[in-house]
Amino acid sequence: MAKIHFCYFDINTGYYPGFHHGLAYLIGSLKAEGHQVTLSHLTDNIDSTLDLVGQEKFDLLALSFTTNQKMHVYKFLNRIDRSERLIVAGGVHCTLAREKVFEELPSINAICIGEGEAAIKELCRRLDSGQDFVSIPSLYFKRNGGVVKNDIGALGSIDDLALPDYSLFDFERIISDGGGNFAMILGRGCPFDCSYCCNHAIRQVYPNEGKYLRLPTPQKAVNIIKNNLKLWPKTEKIAFADDTFTINKKWLLSFCELYKKEIGLPFLCNARVETINDEVVYNLKRAGCQSIDFGVESGSEWLRKHVLNRKHSNQEIKDAFYLTRKHGVRTGSSNIVGLPFETKEMAKDTLNLNIEIQPNYGKCFYFYPYPGTKLHEICLEYDLLLDKFDSVSGYLESPSLKGVFMSHKKMKHHFDLMGLFFYSQLLLFKINIPLLFKKLLLKVVFLIGKPILTFFDPLTSSRGLKKVRSTIRKVAMRYLR
Repeated sequence: MAKIHFCYFDINTGYYPGFHHGLAYLIGSLKAEGHQVTLSHLTDNIDSTLDLVGQEKFDLLALSFTTNQKMHVYKFLNRIDRSERLIVAGGVHCTLAREKVFEELPSINAICIGEGEAAIKELCRRLDSGQDFVSIPSLYFKRNGGVVKNDIGALGSIDDLALPDYSLFDFERIISDGGGNFAMILGRGCPFDCSYCCNHAIRQVYPNEGKYLRLPTPQKAVNIIKNNLKLWPKTEKIAFADDTFTINKKWLLSFCELYKKEIGLPFLCNARVETINDEVVYNLKRAGCQSIDFGVESGSEWLRKHVLNRKHSNQEIKDAFYLTRKHGVRTGSSNIVGLPFETKEMAKDTLNLNIEIQPNYGKCFYFYPYPGTKLHEICLEYDLLLDKFDSVSGYLESPSLKGVFMSHKKMKHHFDLMGLFFYSQLLLFKINIPLLFKKLLLKVVFLIGKPILTFFDPLTSSRGLKKVRSTIRKVAMRYLR
């Protein structure tokens, strides 16, 4: 049977490292076929994996990475022996950039477009049998100075997939760093067209794109969860990482009933504000939901509507947070700073909206335009990308756009204020005090905390200080969230 080694590039990306759910499914699919599978999860640098890859002989070296990890992949490929190796790459970047990947990373022999379970199983089968493999659907190959572009395979049912396998990850550390939460995913796809998200671009590669949003049957979903929990029976909570966990109300209500009977662990999930109502939150709470994360993204309705393609109003956001809290469920808020056309006034609106909705916790990222997305095209059209855009590796270190509508100094200022606000929320929500007093305390936090964040700035601080900042974030996630 084939011997496959996966390399997952996850270096200095911010709130992670964490599980790669797509890789877990690929690993599970290959193991079910009897193949020998190993994994290197690169989170700090590439050095730890170089010796392993150099010493072992693999039939297939499979790389998974996003756009902001390209520089690390390039360095890695330049430092390994690439002779007599079949190197295939997959992940969001390969799906969006397609054959351009061969120009960016000439050492790669093949790329996988879209979901890879069927493609990689067929590739390994042909490697075992000695058959030619350049005609496999969903794979592009370099061949004779050109590129063989095979048709993209149709989307299949999640119920037909092998169970995911997280055992090759450092699961104990990942779960501990996540506050005892075992992150897992049940469905795939998202029906919305947010301009900054890759989902709309990925959906278009499939011949049956109308089936992009797929959910397992409730019983299959419970079976996936039970299988995952065998790996770490001490799991305290489950974090469902589905983009839109509440998108299908009928499925959700059936799942909640089954989950309550057969699993019963507390859980967290993500939701769009448009999908929230009393019945949904009531049933989530009854099933064990402790927290719902919402994508607020920006406090500017104009920016959300005309730039991000998110049509809901600030009032809908406020209503969703109020309704969720009414049922005793905690709330999380996800936000972005440094968006195209964002002014300092809009960034201030984001902070003010979050102060008003009072999430229990939250996070803020610098905007990163993924190639293939609508916002990336807009950034190219208006010449907004940094000249050194390819050197931006994460979402927490620095902006990826030029300071056209808001200076980098102001972007960083608002990014830091958002971070201080969320850290203070983690602490202040443990104390029952009036909102007005909280606002006064926030002013003190901003005054004291800003110099501290400047000292720990990831762009200017030492490696040791970066680790301290990372540790503080992990402690907050583990004990306060």
